[in-house]
Amino acid sequence: MDIVQVRGKDMPAADLEKLVEIWVGAVSSQPDTLVVVNNRWDVALASGADGVHVGRNDLPPAEVRERSPEHFVIGVSAHDRGEIVLAQESGADYAGLGAFYASRTKPEATVLEPERAGFREPIPGLTIPVVAIGGITTARIRDVLSTPVVTGIAVSDAIQGSREPAEAIRELRVVLDRAWSERPAQALQG
Repeated sequence: MDIVQVRGKDMPAADLEKLVEIWVGAVSSQPDTLVVVNNRWDVALASGADGVHVGRNDLPPAEVRERSPEHFVIGVSAHDRGEIVLAQESGADYAGLGAFYASRTKPEATVLEPERAGFREPIPGLTIPVVAIGGITTARIRDVLSTPVVTGIAVSDAIQGSREPAEAIRELRVVLDRAWSERPAQALQG
C-alpha cells in the first residue's frame, strides 16, 4: 500500500483542504493509494482524506481514533522503541520512525542511530508497520531496510527536489521493490 501525505504546515485550513481534495481526486483511481494529512485531523475529515498523521504536539492518537470514522488511518511519529509501542497501543495504524538522515524537510530533526537505539532488534508483539522517514534517497533505501523494525519508507525531497518527479517516483519504486526482495531474512520483524 502507498500513502501520499499532504503537508501544509503554514497553510490556512481552507487552502490545505483544497490541496488535499486535489490529491484525493488524483489518486482515486489507485485503490492501493491512500491520502493522509499531516497534523490536521480537522482538515483530513473535511477533505475526505483517508487519514491523518499526528506528532507529539497534535491530537493524541487514541482521541483521533475515538472521534474518527471507521477505517480512518492514523499514523504517529515515533523516535524510539517506546514510542513505536505506544503508537500501537494507542490505536495507530502505522508509526513513522525518524529521522534516519538529515533532511531539508525537517532540518531540526534529530538523526537516529539505529544501532544505539535498539532498532536492529525486533520489537516483540509489534504488528503495525514502521515507516522510516528523513532524508531517504534511492541510494539509502537498502541500508534503511536493513533495520529490522522498518517495514517501509517515506520520501519527500527525493521527489520534490527532483527535476523529473514522475521519473524519481518510478526509480524509487524499482529500488524499493528490489531492496525489499533482497532483504535478508534476519532483517524481517519477528
